[in-house]
Amino acid sequence: MPPPDFQDLLACVPQGMLRLGADLSVTWVEPDFTAKTGLVVQVGERVLSFLEAGWGRDALERALREGRGHSGHVITAGLRQARVQARPCRTGEEPGTWLLFEPSGTDSEVTFAQALQEIAHEVSETLDVDSVCKAAVVAVVRCAQVRRAEVYLAEEGQPPRRVAVSDLATGAAEPPERHTDSFAAALATRQPQIGVERGEGAGALYAAVPLLSQKRALGLLVLYKEPGPSFSMRELDLWSAAAGQVAVAVQNARLLREAQAALQVREEFMSIASHELKTPLTPLKLTLFSMERRLAQGQPVELSSVIKSKRQVERLAGLVNDLLDVSRLELGRLTLHPAPLEVGHLVAEVVDQFRHAFERPFSLSVPRERVWVQGDRDRLEQVLVNLLENAHKYSPAGEPICVEVASRDGQAHIHVSDRGIGVPVSDQTRLFQRFYRAANSSHRHFGGLGLGLFISDSIARLHGGALSMTSAEGEGSTFTLRLPAMAGGEVRRLPRRVLLLDEDPHQESVAARVLGAEGFEVLTAHDGVEALRRASSQPVDLVLLSSSAPPTHLGIFLAAFAELPRARPIPIVLAGAARPAWAQPDCAQCARPYDDAELLAAVRAVMGLDEEGEDVGSGPVDETPGVLHAPTPVASRASSRLVP
Repeated sequence: MPPPDFQDLLACVPQGMLRLGADLSVTWVEPDFTAKTGLVVQVGERVLSFLEAGWGRDALERALREGRGHSGHVITAGLRQARVQARPCRTGEEPGTWLLFEPSGTDSEVTFAQALQEIAHEVSETLDVDSVCKAAVVAVVRCAQVRRAEVYLAEEGQPPRRVAVSDLATGAAEPPERHTDSFAAALATRQPQIGVERGEGAGALYAAVPLLSQKRALGLLVLYKEPGPSFSMRELDLWSAAAGQVAVAVQNARLLREAQAALQVREEFMSIASHELKTPLTPLKLTLFSMERRLAQGQPVELSSVIKSKRQVERLAGLVNDLLDVSRLELGRLTLHPAPLEVGHLVAEVVDQFRHAFERPFSLSVPRERVWVQGDRDRLEQVLVNLLENAHKYSPAGEPICVEVASRDGQAHIHVSDRGIGVPVSDQTRLFQRFYRAANSSHRHFGGLGLGLFISDSIARLHGGALSMTSAEGEGSTFTLRLPAMAGGEVRRLPRRVLLLDEDPHQESVAARVLGAEGFEVLTAHDGVEALRRASSQPVDLVLLSSSAPPTHLGIFLAAFAELPRARPIPIVLAGAARPAWAQPDCAQCARPYDDAELLAAVRAVMGLDEEGEDVGSGPVDETPGVLHAPTPVASRASSRLVP
């Protein structure tokens, strides 16, 4: 029997002791065991339940079951490292084994202070990310008791990538798959994780210490030890401090790299901007000098010179406006003025402008039903102009540009397709960035600041939409602008527009009153020029035309009406007793002076509306240069075709 004061003696011994029975369960535990080891153990508990799985626990279990002695290292359930010794009980005693636990690891603060100084010295020599990491692992191995050190950097949405290892000759292979969970846990919890390395060098512990900078895990510092010695908690705390120092150096190196990239972008932008600004300024200066000289000599100034100067000024204004838009976007000051907007009408206007400006075929396809969005007309026109200008700029002369309007899944879609040079795959993800230009679109061959797509994408996002692209280099590109379409209920509440041209103020007021009472929006005009302006600036559903209007007004209106940019045919109803000679036989007609019922019936029939104002016509509309094609709706067969 041990002396009575044996328990007091045990308190002076650094090892914690316990006794196991033949079934590996605890039969006795030293009272100070928890204080010495940090491990809470109850009598009757199996020893394997409070040890972490790994090579150390496996070796201990084999020795216990074989009834032999053992000395090694294990990881406790609290992730503390301990040196364990097993001694079988003497023959004749109750079968079992004595276990001695002793916390292990290197806690020399002098060693860590030296390592930290070495790391600080090495990383201060460079601000390159890879060089910083390589310097850190070399300093760690040289100053501390670790076999190998590695640094992994984590990018958003990507697994950790090894960027530095201290012994490339013996450890060049990537870490085994089983490390993945430990690495992920260290990055997620921002706490060191301990594991066991299997395979080559089996039995070595490793610690994955996160590189933390401003509470963000940039990567991992991974330390491997020789079989036997393990990491103490104090050791992990000190290595966390070292990892923090490496993290700060890595963050500084990244910031420097980003700053250098930004400076490079700025320099490239300044070079492109100066080239783009000089391009219109030089001919403008020469043209103005020529105009000044001719005026000084009393000679007339040629109209072509004025037109050329105006074109260069407009180009300069466009460049300046792009720069201002970028500034407003960055400051969050680009404001929108949304209003109900019919997409087909807007697209038809913009395409018509390009048809007249360039010798190139343009095709437009729109659905029969109108597609409405809540949008800023000027800003969406700016997006369309940018897309069409790009398609024209990067396409060979004579190649067609196709524009299609579609409505699907509650969105309005505008597709702009070309057969140009296309965009390389490597550039497609960055094409909507500010100042970015694809590798095959040098500013020496294609003008521009690289802002159009950035501004267009930003405007689309401000509308709650998106701008996307599909492209193949050498085959062409298709840009798609998607915008949230107005709900059907909102569209049905929008008034139908009727453009009214009548020379008699009394008859005009009668027609306006009758149509207005039925929910139509009536746009009145007193001469052909004003009527034409109203029809071109706002989408109208029908024109109510007095056949007795002065021939001059009618002639101006009808001659220009056929040339209006529009996505769909606009029907005309003639008001008058007689049919003019220039009207086609099937032209829709109503009496004048106006009869309320007859006027409403004629307007509804031509517009394809039932008595409740619902549209009963459908079908797509395809437009090609100079020709409008549309299937004839059931309720609009009386729509007019006038020959001026």
